[in-house]
Amino acid sequence: MLSATSRLAFARALRKAVVVKGVDMTDTAAELFRSADLLVRRVGARGGLCFVTFGSYTNEATLERAGFAEEFLRDEGIDAIHVINRDNSWYQYREIGEALRAVRSATAPYDRVITYGSSMGGYAALRFGRLSRADTGIAISPQFSLDPRVVPFEDRWQADVARITFNERSYAPLPRQYIFYDPRMALDRAHFDAFVAAGGDPIGVAIPYAGHPVGPILLETGVLKEAIRAIANASFAPHELQRQVRARRRLSQHHFFMLARRAKDRRPKLAIAFLRRAAAIQPESHIVSELAAALDRQGEHEEAGPLHRAAIERVPDNTRAHINYARHLEAIGRRREAAETLRRAIQGQAGSVRLSVRIVQFRMALRRWRLGPVDRMFEKAVDRLRLSPRYGRTIRFLGHAMR
Repeated sequence: MLSATSRLAFARALRKAVVVKGVDMTDTAAELFRSADLLVRRVGARGGLCFVTFGSYTNEATLERAGFAEEFLRDEGIDAIHVINRDNSWYQYREIGEALRAVRSATAPYDRVITYGSSMGGYAALRFGRLSRADTGIAISPQFSLDPRVVPFEDRWQADVARITFNERSYAPLPRQYIFYDPRMALDRAHFDAFVAAGGDPIGVAIPYAGHPVGPILLETGVLKEAIRAIANASFAPHELQRQVRARRRLSQHHFFMLARRAKDRRPKLAIAFLRRAAAIQPESHIVSELAAALDRQGEHEEAGPLHRAAIERVPDNTRAHINYARHLEAIGRRREAAETLRRAIQGQAGSVRLSVRIVQFRMALRRWRLGPVDRMFEKAVDRLRLSPRYGRTIRFLGHAMR
């Protein structure tokens, strides 16, 4: 799964044009619904085809931002209704019904309606498709649900799930569903299988070794826009898209980043080579940070230090980069600075991110107190817990305690 920073970079790439608090006022725009946690805004009033997009997981706790794929749809001359979320509650808001009624009313004049989203937004695009009057749904690495009673296999985002009260309707599949996903990721494959089991015969577009979500590699290989246009024109050929991804992926930094993750444990030097290749294509913060961490694991601390600082300088709120830098500082004997780096990393964080930092802080404290055996016991306990059916419930409990 991508880091929070890389997911945010993907989301920003899909919705760049921010002019006035996230809204380009040069186009026809109208606010259809607003609450403390949800905003529904229409952009364009041309008729014919309308996209309804749903925001993904976000670190920007504001409604005053552009919608998912807003710039692309505007440039294509396609009307869009953007549902924007303030936080990461998988749209389990009491007012979601009212917001969707506003969407349904606004889509009534259109001949065709397509819902669209990524990850949490993909979940909403398929879950709320019929309520939006859509005939087609496009979802990038979606979840079938995040309710532990429905998907007990899901163990990501558990600290976020801890604060959510799920009240999902029975799933009603759209007539046409396109699901882009990585079949090599067991959890994303399990969610796709859940959509298949629920009926509706979804069209799965498998992109192996693309990670979660698969959107970044689709963007970098230049096939995402082509695919959305083709689906809108009813001319989409999944096999052609997969062929194009294979032909172009050598130009994708994300491709090499994911290869590095697979090689990390068994072939660490190959992982470093992949990360260098990825950074040469596009030195994004999460790539530079992972390269620095990989060098640290090989004892190359002198080269790693400047890379850690460069990763944080590029994206100051990259929590993972702060964690990696703290580990680097500890490795070179600067433990007080390491602890201070983690304190900065946790400021303003909540849910799963806060939980991750707290675990690192606790283990670092054990080592600082010369309790190495306790630290190793804790590490083994966490490893065993990850394989336990109680893992999700335990993490949800901890996440609830930290909210």
